[in-house]
Amino acid sequence: MFLARRSVASTRLLLRNQQPRRLGSHAAHAEPVNEGVGRSFYVTIGSIASGLVLYRLSQSDSPSWITNLIEKWTPSEQLFEHRNAIHTVAMEKAANDRHLFGSQGPRESYDLKQHEVSFHPGPPYNNIAGGAPDLSHVRAHYEQEHKTKEEARALRAKDGKAVSLYD
Repeated sequence: MFLARRSVASTRLLLRNQQPRRLGSHAAHAEPVNEGVGRSFYVTIGSIASGLVLYRLSQSDSPSWITNLIEKWTPSEQLFEHRNAIHTVAMEKAANDRHLFGSQGPRESYDLKQHEVSFHPGPPYNNIAGGAPDLSHVRAHYEQEHKTKEEARALRAKDGKAVSLYD
């Protein structure tokens, strides 16, 4: 009950400190103002007029000046055919070059970079410091293997059994 009495007292203070409500309706009224037609009126009249003009232009049998203007600035079909022919020739040339470079065989031998890393993944035990083992027999083996593969591919190409990527 004590809390309720305190809240009543604080609300009484709030009500006492409020400003009185002031209304502007008691003053003299403003003079009448002559309001003209607004922007929307002119937009409506303009859209109706332009709609009628466009309707009239679309109903006539002879082509309108807008149609003549569009036809004047539209490029002819011969120009498009000429552009397409140039583009087709360029694409055929690019495809020919791609086939030319794609049909070139790989090199007959591969230069190994860092062959000691490729063939010796582990630490070089029992090797002389500053020297590398002789790997010429390994290189000869892989060159011979590559030659046999290339000869087999050439025979397949002559027999017509080779499958091309571009077919």
